[in-house]
Amino acid sequence: MKKILMLCAMVTATAWSQPSSVQPDAFAHHARIDLTDAGPFHQLALPLAVYQGVQRHDLGDLRVFNGRGEVVPHTLLRTEAGTVAHVEETALPLFPIISPQENRGDVSVEVRRNDDGTLVSIRQTQAPSNNPTLVRGAILDASRLPSGGLRSLRLEIGATTIPFHPFTLETSNDLQHWRLLKNDAQLVHLEHAGQRIEKNVFEWHSDAGKYLRILWAAPGQAPAITAAIAGRTRTSSNPAPMLWTGAIAPERMQKDVYDFALPGHIPLEQLRIELPQSNTLVPLQIQEYVEGTSRRHRGGWDSLKQTVVFRLQSPQGEVRSPEIVMNRPAVHRLRLAVDGRSGGLGAGTPTVQIGFVPHILVFLARGEGPFSLAWSAPSVPNASLSPSTLIPGYRSDQKLSASPAVLQSTEVQGAASSTPESTSASTSKIGSKGLLWAVLIAGVLVLAGMAWALVKQMKQKERPSA
Repeated sequence: MKKILMLCAMVTATAWSQPSSVQPDAFAHHARIDLTDAGPFHQLALPLAVYQGVQRHDLGDLRVFNGRGEVVPHTLLRTEAGTVAHVEETALPLFPIISPQENRGDVSVEVRRNDDGTLVSIRQTQAPSNNPTLVRGAILDASRLPSGGLRSLRLEIGATTIPFHPFTLETSNDLQHWRLLKNDAQLVHLEHAGQRIEKNVFEWHSDAGKYLRILWAAPGQAPAITAAIAGRTRTSSNPAPMLWTGAIAPERMQKDVYDFALPGHIPLEQLRIELPQSNTLVPLQIQEYVEGTSRRHRGGWDSLKQTVVFRLQSPQGEVRSPEIVMNRPAVHRLRLAVDGRSGGLGAGTPTVQIGFVPHILVFLARGEGPFSLAWSAPSVPNASLSPSTLIPGYRSDQKLSASPAVLQSTEVQGAASSTPESTSASTSKIGSKGLLWAVLIAGVLVLAGMAWALVKQMKQKERPSA
């Protein structure tokens, strides 16, 4: 009897202790991933359908599977907005500064300019014809360049046998008052055995004015400047790509109050409100419904932002209010409470759109394809790794070394859309589960039968002998 009990207990424990791994058929939605090269790391921006279907705000119910239905490691990154710097080079008009050789004082020049400030000529005081002159430097005309951003200068020179040429670099807006940009600049030109060392680019940190002035420390040894190329730094914004939902209509309306149900877990980073009628301007309050945590805190509507939205006709066309920056996590219920003093929205109903920057999914293509993305599964743990764990040597300020991947149709699909390999694995898994449940039920029935037999024997022993 004891042996039978022990055997049944072992069978039951074995059935319950079988390891369980996350399989593709545990997820409600699937989409195939096409790779563009061998990788091994691949990246893609998550589509809107994923955010509409996940059941966790941290996207924890998301997995990447290979062709055998095995989970492959992944991480999630956010695309941040940034700036891109471009250097535009422009050749500047060049005006040599010539003065008598014995003049050791400050350089004094007479200049002629057009109405727009462009230099026409530079003339020095007339020197005697028998007095030799020196080229003491040059004035460079940068007045036609857009103001701001002039941060570098490249000098092209003629032949010279002297390797080092120190000079000072100054700037001015009126050719009378000069400000020092570089006091210790030095042009270097070395050649030996067919090798060349050249330093002819000079940078500074503050903005330069309309004109630049070069003054050689040793004018008698200075080379001839054949070209002066200014480098102007222009920065442009590189906004993160924004993903927008379609127009969402209110699920419930009452006077000047419109309630919206937002699907899935979509971050509320920006909000676009579409008014139904032209020439409408209304102050309104944007509210979020907060679930109650106890009987004392039953939940209710909390204010997120007060703003004014409009849709107006003008001679240049229709003018609409800009998108509203919210920077909120996922909101499930949203309310627009319109200030009735403005006359309301008139006929029709407003719609809203949610805008957000999608995550970048990066995964390691382990095993054979085809690979697939699966999402929306209850009670699965978050399997996303940190970027530095998945990608050795990863730094957020460097370009991500991952090949682009293409996600195919993200329409809602069930487990039947799994690949043949994953389907066979799922079938095998279902068969194993059925066998284990059959053994478990048989063990429970045996235990019930043994218990009934023991009770019957005990009752017979308790009967009084005749």
